[in-house]
Amino acid sequence: MIASIIFAIMAIMAYGGLDNVIDNSEASQQALNRLKQTQHTVTILNRDLNQLVQRDIRDGFGTIQPYLMAGTDVDNLVEFTRSGRVNPGRLIRSSLQRVAYRFDEDKLVRLQWPQLDRTQEMEAKQSVLIDEVEQVSIRFLDQNNEWQEYWPPLNAQASPPPTGGAVGGTTGTTTGPVAIEIIVQLKDWGDIRRLYEVRL
Repeated sequence: MIASIIFAIMAIMAYGGLDNVIDNSEASQQALNRLKQTQHTVTILNRDLNQLVQRDIRDGFGTIQPYLMAGTDVDNLVEFTRSGRVNPGRLIRSSLQRVAYRFDEDKLVRLQWPQLDRTQEMEAKQSVLIDEVEQVSIRFLDQNNEWQEYWPPLNAQASPPPTGGAVGGTTGTTTGPVAIEIIVQLKDWGDIRRLYEVRL
């Protein structure tokens, strides 16, 4: 009888210890997955914003849109043209790509279009970079070292477009920003702040 009681107590203690080990293992795995997700998000942001190029596009209505735009679209935080699009299949297409970022509920979503100049039927491919996001903000440092929430700035003076028009270079938009800052506020890890120097 006494031996049975002792065995039962030891079994309960062993189960409790095993349960703690399992809980710690699950917590560690969740933290590792979160770290991978965060690192992947930062890598994508770095890749996109470090390859910003001055190439305007035509939207689905044929209107020329600047190579970089933010604050004017109710859906997207920022939209821009970038270079360095990989082409492992050696397809006949441009190495430039149009991308955008969107804050959708508690997720940071990346959008990419198959072509720069698009039709009304063309839809962007969307991918969730990271979830459990509290807030996302982006701002632009102009040539006067002043931060702007919109780009092109609302009070910017447009320069004349190049001879022969438009798409393929840049239209009558203001001088590009000096730097771009993006802050992704996570619910569990706080702020992720990235500052990018713009070299055009």
